[in-house]
Order: sequence, then C-alpha cells, then structure tokens
Amino acid sequence: MTGNFSAARRTFATTLAASISLALAFPMTAAQAQDTSKPIRIIVPFATGGSNDIVGRAIAQQLSTRLKRNVYVENRAGGGGTLGSEIAARGEPDGTTLLLISSTFTMNASIMKLSYDPVKSFTPVAMLGMGPSVIAVSSSLPVNSIKELVDYSKKNPGTVNFGSSGVASFQHFAIELFKARTGADLTIVHYKGGSPALVDLAAGHVQVSLGSLIQMQPFLKSGRIKLLAVAGPKRVEMIQNVPTLKESGIDVDASNWWALLAPAGTPAAIVDQLHRETNAVLTDPEIKTRFAREGADAMPMTRPEFEKLIATETRKWAEVAKETGIKPE
Repeated sequence: MTGNFSAARRTFATTLAASISLALAFPMTAAQAQDTSKPIRIIVPFATGGSNDIVGRAIAQQLSTRLKRNVYVENRAGGGGTLGSEIAARGEPDGTTLLLISSTFTMNASIMKLSYDPVKSFTPVAMLGMGPSVIAVSSSLPVNSIKELVDYSKKNPGTVNFGSSGVASFQHFAIELFKARTGADLTIVHYKGGSPALVDLAAGHVQVSLGSLIQMQPFLKSGRIKLLAVAGPKRVEMIQNVPTLKESGIDVDASNWWALLAPAGTPAAIVDQLHRETNAVLTDPEIKTRFAREGADAMPMTRPEFEKLIATETRKWAEVAKETGIKPE
C-alpha cells in the first residue's frame, strides 16, 4: 500500500511539473505567435505621393505576397512626421503595426519635444533603401546651375521660394544647411508633405525644392521642373549629366533613406520574421529594379547595422541643427 502510494505521488509530481512547465511556456509561445488573419498596417507619417509613401506602398505590396496576408499603407501626416510616429509608438506590439521612417525621424529629436522616445519607443525591424536627394527648380526659373541659382537669389532677394515638406522635415534641414553653406536667399514655404510642395513647384508657385529623385520622376518627365544638382556623394546613373553639390564646391550631403520600425515590446520572434521577410523582399529583382528605376538603391542590413545608422544620422543632424540654428515654427 505504502509503495503504491509513493509511486502515485511520484507520478503526480512528475505530471504536475510537466504541466507547470507547459503552462509557463504557453504564454511565451502565444505572445510570439502572430494572428495571420489580421492585416499589417505600415504607417507612413507623411502625405500620399511623397517618397515615403512610394517606398511604403512598394514594400507593402511585396510583403503581402510573401506573408500571404494583407499589408497596407496608412498615411498619417503632420508635425514633420511626428504625428504618425506617435500613433505607431502607441500601436499594439503584436506585429500588426509598423512605422516607415526616413531621415526626418533622426532629425526631429534635436529640435522638438516629442511625446515618444525615438529609441525606447521602437524596435528596429529593417533598413529598406537609400536614394539621393536632388535640387530642382521650376522650368520657368531662368537658372540652369546651382551657381546661377545662388547668384539669382542674391540678386533678387525675397523672390525665390523654397517648397519644403514641412517644419523640421528632411527638406527643411537640408535647405537650411544649403543656405548656411552658400548664402543663398531662399524663403522657405512649408507644406504638409513633399507631394504638395512638388505640385506647387511644377506649377511655378514656388521656385525651388529638394527631395528624392523617386518622387520627382513624374514632374521631370513632363518637363515642368529641371534638376540642378544631386545632393549625394556621387552622380546618379540615370541622370549622369546632373553634377553633385560637392562638384559645385558646396559641402552638403543630404541623402534620404527609408526603414521600418515596430512598437517597443513587439516579440523578438515576430521582429525577426519581419526582418527576414523584408530583407528577402529587398533582394527580389523586381523591387531592386523598381528602386533603381527611381534612382534609389535597395539596402538590406542586419539589425545591428541599422541601429548604428540611426545613431550616426541622429548625431549628424543634431550638429546641423546646432550649426544652422534651425527651430520648429
């Protein structure tokens, strides 16, 4: 009797231990597993038609195919990208909310009081690509080079308007740096996104703008704008006749880039999956061709490399803010 009781106790203890182990393991598994019936939204914190929107939609389309679930773009423009970033920071950390960021994300913290922490509120998912910025003018403006633009602005003070995608945006930072290095007399006009600024550039309501080649293609093809310079480290193959700013003697490098973040607390297993699938998308010949056709390069990175890029860019633009005295308006 005693032997049977002892054996029963041992069996019960073993079963209980196994049950406890299973119960402890189950929440982790559940937390890491995604409900694939739910769609994934990529929040683009700028208006439709800009480079962020174009890149976001291209990536969403490819991810939908690979993940076999609906991945869509949600544009939440405002505050130089901070409104959409704040919404993403508050999103459920379950893999269903992603934030598409660009260079602007690393600029805002140096001049704005944010409702989120650019580092602690997010988890890096994947670097997407990089594209050179170009300086364009309305076809009606009587200049054909950067030197002519700078000289014209000085001879006609207060008459040359620069279209920016918003206060504290990438364009705002880049043109303030350009003004500081050249002495150009440019009046900045802020819009709620790069697309409205380009529409007004093409219409001649503003005379100058800066942005990624990816978003300027339709206006270039229609002949309504003309390019004066590439604000990147080298000439772009598809516009080989357009010199860089450095070739014109101006020390300004303003390349734009795009990447994906997830809300902090998103399980590592989900982040790792999204990282792998996004990098796979970037090696697909179709997406590489699409980026190249728009003058940008797909640029897959490891997550540590991506984190290092964010830190480097944040320091760079903080120094620019200090040099130019740029402030939110």
